[in-house]
Amino acid sequence: MADRQNFGAKIENAVPASWPHSLARRVAAAVVDDIEDKIHDDLFTSLKAAVLDPDPKVCRAAIKQSLADGTRPEDLADFYIPAIARDLGDLWCVDQLGFASVTIGVSRLQAMMRELDPNWSSNKSVAAVEGSILLVVLQDVYHTLGAIVLSSQLRRKGYSVKLLLGGKAQDVAKRIINTKYDCVFMSCSSGESLESVRRVVDAIKSTTNNPPPVVVGGSILEVETVTDITTLTGADYATRIPAEALRFCGLQQFKQHSAQAKNGT
Repeated sequence: MADRQNFGAKIENAVPASWPHSLARRVAAAVVDDIEDKIHDDLFTSLKAAVLDPDPKVCRAAIKQSLADGTRPEDLADFYIPAIARDLGDLWCVDQLGFASVTIGVSRLQAMMRELDPNWSSNKSVAAVEGSILLVVLQDVYHTLGAIVLSSQLRRKGYSVKLLLGGKAQDVAKRIINTKYDCVFMSCSSGESLESVRRVVDAIKSTTNNPPPVVVGGSILEVETVTDITTLTGADYATRIPAEALRFCGLQQFKQHSAQAKNGT
């Protein structure tokens, strides 16, 4: 099992307080907590080496080999890819990796996600839709791996997810006008200003008489309190825990009721 230097450390301890908007913190948005016991060293090491290899084809070969060896694609998506993202951020913090290497590495991790299962990039991965979610990454947020990981997790749980990357206020409003969503999740980095979040929330709330609930998540919660986020942006809720966001929006209850209806109970 995993026993690597830096791997288990929280990203807050790895990044000096004077770097609240650093690349490492944006990379850390992809982290899934408490996954060390689900990671095997040999596979972690080989995948990380593939991500950093000068030849981009090595990543595809590494994914294919791990699947051939019996690793579940869900484990790669939920555990290994986020863990490698955090490790790259940690290495950047201690000057063991350069900015370009981390940026290219995260881009390759996103490519790994696409290689795992093309259906995860659409809503064809589930036969029955249990709720519809608009997942927004705001404009000028460069590292979107965390939102991509989250969208794949939600789709595999049965939710319909529209992932909007680089979303401006008008883009989000247009989506709300054209499609009915049960909720809007906004993935915001620690470098995001509350004012930029507020503009998008305002666009959502003013577009329709019955706007969906808006939940803010992401590494912005490392530098802003839940109270400040909801008060100053108009968002309905803020959390970094997806299950909490789903509960707040009533989607878990909806999913339970849907399952009962299918079973005739």
